[in-house]
Amino acid sequence: MYLTSRMITKQVLSLLLAWLVLSDSSLMAQDFGNAIYTRFNEYREKAIPEKVYVHTDKGFYLAGEILWFKLYYVNGTDNKPFDLSKIAYVELLDKDNKPVMQGKVALKSGFGDGSFYLPSSVNAGNYTLRAYTNWMKNFGPSSFYEQQVTIVNSLKPLPPQAPDTTNKYTARFFPEGGNLVSGLFSKVAFQVTDQYGKGLSFTGSLANQRNEVLLQFKPGKFGIGQFSFTPVAGDSYTATIVTTDGKTITKSLPAAYEQGYVMQLQEDANGQLQVSVSSNMPARTQQPEEVFLFAHSHQEIKVATRKAFVNGVARFTIDKSKLGEGISQITVFNDQKQPVCERLYFKPLKETLSIGASGNEAQYNNRKKVDLSLNTSIAGGKGTAANLSLSVYRIDSLSWQDQGNILSYLWLSSDLKGTIESPEYYFSSQSAEVTAALDNLLLVHGWRRFDWQEVLKSNAASFKYIPEFDGHFISGKISTGDNAAPVSFSKTYLSIAGTKLQFYPVLSGRYGDVRFDVRNYYGPGEIIIQSEEQIDSNFHVDIQNPYSDKYSADEVAPFSLSQQYQQTLTEGSINMQVQNAFYSDRLSQFAIPNIDTMPFFGNGYPKYLMDDYVRFNTTEEILREYVPDVAVRKSDGQFQLYIFNWETERHYKSSPLVLLDGVPVSIQKIMTYDPLKLRQLQVVTDRYVTGEFTYDGIISFTTYHGDLTDLKLDKQAVILDYDGLQLQREFYSPSYDTPEQAASHLPDFRNLLYWSPTIQTDATGKASLHFFTSDLKGKFAAVVQGIDNNGHAGSYSFTFEVK
Repeated sequence: MYLTSRMITKQVLSLLLAWLVLSDSSLMAQDFGNAIYTRFNEYREKAIPEKVYVHTDKGFYLAGEILWFKLYYVNGTDNKPFDLSKIAYVELLDKDNKPVMQGKVALKSGFGDGSFYLPSSVNAGNYTLRAYTNWMKNFGPSSFYEQQVTIVNSLKPLPPQAPDTTNKYTARFFPEGGNLVSGLFSKVAFQVTDQYGKGLSFTGSLANQRNEVLLQFKPGKFGIGQFSFTPVAGDSYTATIVTTDGKTITKSLPAAYEQGYVMQLQEDANGQLQVSVSSNMPARTQQPEEVFLFAHSHQEIKVATRKAFVNGVARFTIDKSKLGEGISQITVFNDQKQPVCERLYFKPLKETLSIGASGNEAQYNNRKKVDLSLNTSIAGGKGTAANLSLSVYRIDSLSWQDQGNILSYLWLSSDLKGTIESPEYYFSSQSAEVTAALDNLLLVHGWRRFDWQEVLKSNAASFKYIPEFDGHFISGKISTGDNAAPVSFSKTYLSIAGTKLQFYPVLSGRYGDVRFDVRNYYGPGEIIIQSEEQIDSNFHVDIQNPYSDKYSADEVAPFSLSQQYQQTLTEGSINMQVQNAFYSDRLSQFAIPNIDTMPFFGNGYPKYLMDDYVRFNTTEEILREYVPDVAVRKSDGQFQLYIFNWETERHYKSSPLVLLDGVPVSIQKIMTYDPLKLRQLQVVTDRYVTGEFTYDGIISFTTYHGDLTDLKLDKQAVILDYDGLQLQREFYSPSYDTPEQAASHLPDFRNLLYWSPTIQTDATGKASLHFFTSDLKGKFAAVVQGIDNNGHAGSYSFTFEVK
């Protein structure tokens, strides 16, 4: 791995320290509160949270269309654009979690964008689009971004529309704090949903084992609500739920413990949080038992305090100003350092990004210019520079806007596991109704005890996947023979042939493991892996799949499309096929990545263009006649090359590294190579050091096309197809500025009028752009999303007509 000065930051150093083992002896001498505080601090310095949000151009597609997306990558602690990982992985999964499309997308200063062309082979259905970084794989698929998209293939028969008669309704009950305890008053939250996480309307009742009805209850928003009661020792409780469609669900409440702890949180008239912890645990000592309350917001410690029980209750007052905005996790520990209660609380955001957009008209004709003014501001209308993405698409009976947006995802959905129905609702206002619904939502997500198992364990947290600080990691294992014996501690090279030299040497590990830090490798191509080890039997290279093989448990809603949409589908299919027929070349243009083309060994070394010299018949003659930096020797019929060190005025004693199009080749092979195929020769006269490798100079040959023309590689070389970073497809939008352009006979059936993932407002929050309407009439939606450098996120949408 190559390290640069900009990588040596506090966060990077903290991540590197994650591989060290921390001593436990100092913690044993501390009290339980300080021990928890210390453990958490040690963990948070290593488990740096990342989040990825994806803005897609729309939610419904036809096979043959392009799915466009913008990535917003932020630090999970403060939701500010982040610059740690440089690669994001984006996948489109079918209902069986089989990847249909995959792409590696470059991230720069917290942003990236890409696209998927949906081929004619794709089947109709609902798909999951997900995105994550290599580092996020340590925390499982629940930390990945996911959204549902629908694809219809008009060139294939639609699957039969079997009615969904399963109605897998689920009722769940969540005692506040985590547990019911006999004799202790408790608040119980409930949630009743279908198998796709959608809330249901119902009436419910709670009864004991003697069928005595104790209370009745109804849900608030999205099938979520709460009731309170005191469980009696020895009793058990069952809820009976009757849905509006006549289904009856019976569900037993969690069993009440004979002894334990119960937690309650309330906000008083002064806006302070009152937390009471009740217990009926027997005293273990003559001193009153103490409990420790610990609160953190996005892994930033906010409150750490203790209280003793008085008459079985410990009371805490939390100043809300000490909590961070968004979700805080409040956990109560007993004096054995065991988490016994937990609750989530949401502190409203002081500022969000306000986005405004206005066009020059409320209604447009076909092929007319739309001038759009954008403005971004925070509290008080103060303008702020922000990074935005914009999609403008036609609304029809099949199109729909994504549920949620960047604001609700970063501050709510990403911090809760499972499906959140209509997350944007909880940011619609700060009314009593919305506040109550939000508190109910947090109650059904408020007990995450397993998180503390990793935090409190005695050894330091270890992580299998590390952040890709400066480029993509290609990892794998090299082995030999039929039994796949590992090739240990071998000099191993990965090369990417091309006019830009890419050469990555590593030393394999004890078990043959290798990891190459590959940078600026774009598009599909081939990688070549070689080992210096003289291997007589078969040389194997197993490259690790960089995409995660873990998937969330959330079910994808079944695909269903009734005949009433046939006309809309037919019209959309015709429009799509016409666009692809007339503009196929415009839809397949990709931007050339702005990357450093300097060779890996740098510039400033002698360079020889073969066409500038008289051509010789052998490489030996070229080196002897034109290249004074290289001495050619021959002993026992074998060539030897030595580079002259101009500082010491002597030749190096060891042979140099010899490359052809970035691929290491033997001296004998290059000396017999056809010199007419060589375009250029460079000689690195300095000793080159990288990691554990030292070379007494480099002789680098390149061919005219950078493709190793007619070179036969050694048997130790393995050539593999491997996709690099995704090339950025350029969005095509025709211009009708002149009457001649507007009078063009080429049809324009775009339903996506405009897509831009890289809009930047200035310091005053202003930006302007324009696009043109197509030949399609109807209602169009414009959706803007974005974030500023301080983590203020927001979205805005509006509609306009084309007559």
